[in-house]
Amino acid sequence: MEGTRLRILQILQKSEDDTVERLATAIGLAPATIRRHLDILQRDRLVAFREVRKKTGRPEYSFYLTEEGHEELPKAYDLLLRLVIRELAGLTVGDTTGRDGDQILEMLFRRLSSQVWSRHEAQLAGKDAKQRLAGLLEVLRSEDFSPEVEIVGETLTIRLVNCPFRSVALENKAVCSFDESLISTMLGVDLTQEECIREGATCCTYVTHVGPKDAELLSASVGIS
Repeated sequence: MEGTRLRILQILQKSEDDTVERLATAIGLAPATIRRHLDILQRDRLVAFREVRKKTGRPEYSFYLTEEGHEELPKAYDLLLRLVIRELAGLTVGDTTGRDGDQILEMLFRRLSSQVWSRHEAQLAGKDAKQRLAGLLEVLRSEDFSPEVEIVGETLTIRLVNCPFRSVALENKAVCSFDESLISTMLGVDLTQEECIREGATCCTYVTHVGPKDAELLSASVGIS
């Protein structure tokens, strides 16, 4: 998947649903061209639509991603399987004693995030908030999370537009321990999850409070997202 159709999938992933006109404006193509691409995406069962009735005029049609459409975007199930099997093989009796299945899975995913952090710990040691955030975003991009960041006042918001483990995460919330632990550890902060794809949100959203000095530093960053 590439070009205009990939761009349509990415926009619908982020916006949840959109009209032909809004897609045309966002991509910079004629509505007729967008309709042709949407016809192909519908044929391939990657996109579906619903009718949006208005008080006056003809009804509009709002397009959204199907689960097949979500799965067309970057996923890393093979990597996830290899990492989990490796961690499972290293579990001890002490690791599993007193823990149920979900607790063991959460422990595994936190350990996996620690492995990622360990590869970057040395280069981020002693760095300021801006540099740590830039390092985090680089890692999240490399792991196909498609991160976006926003700082308003002293509140830092990080949105993960894509979930490379989406179908697994929808089945078990323990998977979310990976990105939550990774973000918290790399930034050195406590997080609150405000939105989650498991609950029907378009992305997973984490927020944290930063001090006045860090807020000023992050707000002055241009193009960091």
